[in-house]
Amino acid sequence: MGGESYGRDVYSSYSTSNGSGSSSSWGASSIAAAKISSTKLDSSMNPTGKNLRSTTKNPIIIVLDETGSNIDLARLLYDKLPMFYGQIEQKKYFDDFDISICAVGDAYTDSYPLQVSPFAKGIELDSYMEKLVLEGGGGGNNGESYELMAYYLTEKTEFAPGAKPIVFFIGDEPYHPKVNKGQAEKFDLPFTEPIDPFPNLRKKFNDNVYMLLNRFCGRDSFDSKALSQWTKALAPEHLIKISEEKAVVDLMLGILALLAKRSLKTYAIDMQGRGQTIQRIEGVTKALEGLSTAIVPAEQIKTLPTTIGTATSADSKKGKRI
Repeated sequence: MGGESYGRDVYSSYSTSNGSGSSSSWGASSIAAAKISSTKLDSSMNPTGKNLRSTTKNPIIIVLDETGSNIDLARLLYDKLPMFYGQIEQKKYFDDFDISICAVGDAYTDSYPLQVSPFAKGIELDSYMEKLVLEGGGGGNNGESYELMAYYLTEKTEFAPGAKPIVFFIGDEPYHPKVNKGQAEKFDLPFTEPIDPFPNLRKKFNDNVYMLLNRFCGRDSFDSKALSQWTKALAPEHLIKISEEKAVVDLMLGILALLAKRSLKTYAIDMQGRGQTIQRIEGVTKALEGLSTAIVPAEQIKTLPTTIGTATSADSKKGKRI
């Protein structure tokens, strides 16, 4: 299910013939755990003194939380990145896009709290994902440095005229309320006063800023402070709750489909086409209902004359349920 420009397998805990068993209960493959194993940051991923540039119409930035409670989400993304990329191409959500893979930790405690890859296309994305350092840290101080990454993306990104950039944050905690002067200067970011950078980030990205919130530390509930803070920081419908960790890529693709003026019904058909279960489809569409209502006016929706049926045996085939 990858695009022609992204020619590798989609790894999954359901795909065992190649030895890619699950590395955790989340379903990330052991291949991903082995591939993303760097312990020292490569210079290409160091954002200090660098600008992040894209010349495409739809630059996509994915910010992964690399602290202990979320590192398997990074591995899941690696498993499914060819599918993510290929679906954007095949379903024609966008016709001119590239992707930057970023990671964020806690700048108060971690060695590599900001990691930023250049924008890339196709199989080249693998090389950058494999350079991520998943420290598995975090300070236990009720927050991660999402605000520092937001500030970097506000100050150091450059896009083509008329581009519509999109950024996905994926994590489970609140952010520190203000940008810290010493941390900003460490990454060569201009600093005049402590601010919450999200209003400026939303303005620069035409409000295409999304937080995919996971349950706190893999527990049964979402962090209440995170829910409150992110709901206020972003347009409320841009806070998307992850009901199932392995659905994180389905949620991102759903957001892109909605931005392409597809309906949730049409996107559900897309999910069914790649063998997702009815349970997964229902969970994803429910999570995206508010966003759908907000950004896809009924008169602009592109629909297909098809309804969702019962999941078939394709659900259990290699590479289908991912």
